[in-house]
Amino acid sequence: MLDAIKNFIIDLFESHRTRKIGFVTGLITGAAILIIGFFNTFFIFICGVIGLFVGSRFDSKDDLVEKILNKLDQLLPDNIQRW
Repeated sequence: MLDAIKNFIIDLFESHRTRKIGFVTGLITGAAILIIGFFNTFFIFICGVIGLFVGSRFDSKDDLVEKILNKLDQLLPDNIQRW
């Protein structure tokens, strides 16, 4: 029984994988909107997008922390700068 379910799921994702992923994502998003509300779901989505952006920057070996600190040093007045 477990092997049959496993094979069924693998078979589903082998053909038209992106359609099925989109369908499941839509179901989860719809359920989240019904359960916790639109704005809470939107906030969670925005946090996820920010996390994806930051994670991709760290994965690309880009020194994101140094860039952020340098940008803050440029924007903040001299008496607030940390250097």
